[in-house]
Amino acid sequence: MILAVKNSLPKVQLLVILAVAAYFYAIGAGFAALYGGAVSLLNTLLINRHTNTQKANANISAQAGLKMLFISVIMRMTMVIGLILMGYFVLKLNSAALIIGLILGLISFLMDKVLQK
Repeated sequence: MILAVKNSLPKVQLLVILAVAAYFYAIGAGFAALYGGAVSLLNTLLINRHTNTQKANANISAQAGLKMLFISVIMRMTMVIGLILMGYFVLKLNSAALIIGLILGLISFLMDKVLQK
């Protein structure tokens, strides 16, 4: 279950990812854009998971909270870099479509977050 902020689907993020994939589909790189968007959705899932964990452990010390934050950032960046490298080198996906799908997916996550406040 992929969730954004406040336990709702990241509607803007999904819409942008599908629009980018449709655009790149016309030049034969739709799967690469969709793959980049899927990586951004996995990033959203991890952000939500760590946010919910922090909320559930509201009575932990500041040091423990900071440690959880560092682990979250390292885990997400490792996942993103690993999946992007796998998409480019192993799956031989179009690099432009892959990166644009990822970046627009990440930006649209922020848009979702702002619109839900």
